[in-house]
Amino acid sequence: MRTSNAAMGLALLILGFVWGSSFILMKVALFASDGTPLFPALDVAMSRIAIAGLALLPVAAANRKHLTRATLPWLLLVGGVGNLLPAYFFTTAQTLIPSSVAGMLNALTPMFTFVVGVALFGTRIKRLQVWGLVVGLVGAAVLAFQPGMGASLEPGMVWGAGRVVLATACYGLSVNLIRNKLGHVPAAAVAALSLGLMSLPALAVALAGPGLSVASAHPEGPRGLIAVTVLAVVGTGLALIAFNRIIQKTNALFASTVTYIIPLFATMWGWLDDEPLNVLHLVGGAVVLVGVWLVNRGGK
Repeated sequence: MRTSNAAMGLALLILGFVWGSSFILMKVALFASDGTPLFPALDVAMSRIAIAGLALLPVAAANRKHLTRATLPWLLLVGGVGNLLPAYFFTTAQTLIPSSVAGMLNALTPMFTFVVGVALFGTRIKRLQVWGLVVGLVGAAVLAFQPGMGASLEPGMVWGAGRVVLATACYGLSVNLIRNKLGHVPAAAVAALSLGLMSLPALAVALAGPGLSVASAHPEGPRGLIAVTVLAVVGTGLALIAFNRIIQKTNALFASTVTYIIPLFATMWGWLDDEPLNVLHLVGGAVVLVGVWLVNRGGK
């Protein structure tokens, strides 16, 4: 049992590094080295889902028996709410806020996992968890309503933070669905089938955009395309298989605590890329993590 716990902990650490690095990869795809726009946010999001889904097609084909009338609605929900929408919310958010701040706000995922569990799946709530929700939201507000996120506090910056919050709410619903509705389906099948169902519409949107012309015409197009590919295959496809397995082996709330680790790596990459971080950013991120800890502590 101890070995199993250690293995799950190590898996969470590796997953935290992979997903913590995804924010800087999005930034590389979205912006050239001089800060000017590179690929459009919608193209990055749709390409991420399309490439991930296509990369996992062999896995989806091998697990096609799990695509049944009973599982199809839940796989569509997980694919749309747990993958497609968050990909769009995050890429558009990072045109408005630093990637490190997006990584910090991503730590709200366990809180939304808990809220959805209470609202839809009968998870019991305790007083300490209520306090954790309050503290976490205060931390998120510090990050969102903060002049340090740009030259001045503008509505667009607040909306950028709001998009990350929406993405974490989507993740909270998806995690609960995987645990409660798809727990009998292998983790690789859930990831491959849910992404596969989204890959074709995502590919159609991506091909309709200017992404291919940017990749061939812009000097930094190939670099951005490599970033999207790594983000899709490693940060979306393979990471989702690992995450879904952790959910099924443990529980939704434990699995979502990977977001304790994600902000550490997201902040590290942001610092290395000279993003505008100040003390209030770090305080807000720390307060969010304290809120998440209280929610988890109350659930024990």
